[in-house]
Amino acid sequence: MKQSLIAGFSVCALVLGAHAKSLRDYVAAFNAADEELYTNAVPNAAAADFLERNVPAFECPDADVERTYAFRWWTYRKHLKKTVDGWVVTEFLPDVSWAGRHNTISCPLGHHLREGRWLRDASFLDDYTHFMVTQGSVNGPRAYACWPAWATLARAKVTGDFGFAKRHLPEFRRNWESWAAGWKLRNGVQAGLRADRGLFDFIGDREGTEYALSKDGARPMVNAAMWAEATAIAKIAADAGDTTAAELFAKRAAQLEGSIGARLWNPARKFFTTLGFDGKLDGVCELHGYAPFYFGMRFAPDHLAAWDGLMDEKGFFAPVGLVFPRRDTPGFDVKVDYGRHECLWNGPSWPYATSVALTALYETLQDGQKPEKASAADFAKLVVQYARQHVRVREDGTKVPWIDENQHPFSGLWIARDVLIEQARRRGKAPKYRERGKDYNHSTFCDLVIAGLVGLVPQEGASVRLQPLAPAEWDWFQLSNVRYHGHDLTVTWDRTGAKYGVKGFSLSCDGQPVAARADLGPLSSDLP
Repeated sequence: MKQSLIAGFSVCALVLGAHAKSLRDYVAAFNAADEELYTNAVPNAAAADFLERNVPAFECPDADVERTYAFRWWTYRKHLKKTVDGWVVTEFLPDVSWAGRHNTISCPLGHHLREGRWLRDASFLDDYTHFMVTQGSVNGPRAYACWPAWATLARAKVTGDFGFAKRHLPEFRRNWESWAAGWKLRNGVQAGLRADRGLFDFIGDREGTEYALSKDGARPMVNAAMWAEATAIAKIAADAGDTTAAELFAKRAAQLEGSIGARLWNPARKFFTTLGFDGKLDGVCELHGYAPFYFGMRFAPDHLAAWDGLMDEKGFFAPVGLVFPRRDTPGFDVKVDYGRHECLWNGPSWPYATSVALTALYETLQDGQKPEKASAADFAKLVVQYARQHVRVREDGTKVPWIDENQHPFSGLWIARDVLIEQARRRGKAPKYRERGKDYNHSTFCDLVIAGLVGLVPQEGASVRLQPLAPAEWDWFQLSNVRYHGHDLTVTWDRTGAKYGVKGFSLSCDGQPVAARADLGPLSSDLP
């Protein structure tokens, strides 16, 4: 399967124009291949102008990575929606019945802010964040797991505007308190912080991982997210001069960190797993077990053994994309069953979970930690694999760039799409939603390129740090038009000097060179 899929991508590259000379060329190709079913504020006709103004430009020797980078910005702008409450970002393009006001859903909020932090115009995510923490369903029975305070602080490290986070400190605090107090879920389960265990109970469905093989209870993703929220609130409060709140939330974060390390680390599986309602540790290892690393938690060195299964074919690695539960998990199943629900987390590859795991890996590596069986080369390999997942074969055999909900990890079929279409056909009716998952916006990719491959690590202060994880075989790449702390950055790698006329790895700020080295490696500079 792997060979045929990769061969198919070479055809796709020819159709779209491999290594288009500009973002406009890519947009023209995407527009030509697109069935524009739904439009928000920026239709396809305006996409090129919008993206040239608002997103960093990137080029590299890998046609799939370069094209997918452009494609994911092209799809992201489709989800920018102007409302009476300001800008919001959607997950689905069609209105879905389980969404809240303006078709917003809290589950992808963290991904939207992580990816969108690189947009030049801050108003889109300023409005969106304000709406979600004041009117959106970020807590209560309709809420999904999300991390608005932590994502806002991470975004501030790009924009340099920490004042926005401080102005929303009351909302962030109120959100954390609501989660701690908890609420009844529709199946009667009590969500919230359990004092006897020092952990948050939740269910997979409201984490966005419905029908997962793991237990409900104290799940790694939710607890790591709430630790991240407490940590971010403590930092924001300290910056705002609220020492009482800073100390309170620092204490809460420390307590939660201790409980996660002591109760969710499964020594037998060498992974973070769920502590069930029954008080027993689950043996099911899922990609969301990397959530503590995603949020930057640090543990004893033996916890790095969690990375042992990432590249293992008995673990999470599969020919097309990472699977959600390990492949050796009892009940692992990738059979497409048209009689079952379309959103199963028992085997398929989910971009949502893939981006969590890959972000966790680059955060771990750039933090100086060295997992024995997950390296910078592995990160680069997985980003390339992830880029190649972004394709669909149309009924006429044409291959087009695509992002959807969940994908078969061996064939590349987009499962939820196929199941919904087939179920409707069997009923003799049109699907309820016309291409529900098309251009699905519940994962990151561009951030993996900018912060991961290129290695632009956002800082709190007026400095730039580069920790590149790009493939060692790349002879060149360039990231430009990056708005960072009020400055314009360009990052260039040219092994021989033949591509850009300057040999080595270099950083320019506002058009002026500020740092360079001969090889591809760590680089840093103060901002002017």
